[in-house]
Amino acid sequence: MSFTQKEKHFNYKDFVSEWFLSPYFALFFVIIAMLLYFVICYACRAKFGVFDVEKVGATEFTTYLFYGVSLCVMLMLRKDYLHTPLQKTFYSLGFLWLSALLREMGVQHWLTRHDSTAIKIRFFTNPNNPLHEKIITIVILAIVASVVIFLLRNYIGKVLAGIRNFQPVDWTIATLFVFGAITQFADRFPGNYTKSAGERLSEPVLFFLKILEEGGESLLPMLFAIALLQFHVILSQKR
Repeated sequence: MSFTQKEKHFNYKDFVSEWFLSPYFALFFVIIAMLLYFVICYACRAKFGVFDVEKVGATEFTTYLFYGVSLCVMLMLRKDYLHTPLQKTFYSLGFLWLSALLREMGVQHWLTRHDSTAIKIRFFTNPNNPLHEKIITIVILAIVASVVIFLLRNYIGKVLAGIRNFQPVDWTIATLFVFGAITQFADRFPGNYTKSAGERLSEPVLFFLKILEEGGESLLPMLFAIALLQFHVILSQKR
């Protein structure tokens, strides 16, 4: 019995040290999750015909579920940050988490009644949009920008050094930013292509990009949670 318990304990530590704390864990997580997502969406499309991953509601539910998971992780691990020099970092990360959630819920549409979205350049350059809407939007964007600048000023050098040294948390952060940029590209590219070429992309390509965008956005809060968990494990090992 004691041998079995020892073996289980060894297997757990082996997973943590060799897999979860691997600098490539987040990258493998994204690849596997997206492959699974593509398989499910294509299987549903083959069975039910046209499968709109946005209108069906599955991706929206998954996204909010993952935001809930990341919130639980953040609250569970708050002791790693509160009453320490990292307390301000914790509050900044929480603010960005809330900002990302509101962005996902469509806060950019709530800020204006006269335009489609309030965070694009055309909103500020359009003279028909009310001045008070522009001022409110600028104030909100300035607050978010100040928090981002604070984090970049304090951690950009450390993250870059950690990436060079293959530190797992820093690689997870890099994966989050790179994959976030990829999802934004998948979101913007169809419209930009139509404007420049004068024609729509083919349906298979649009379907692929829509899955990449919607599925990718749902994974971003999970990457955030993984980074927090990796930092917690490393901190616990040091203690």
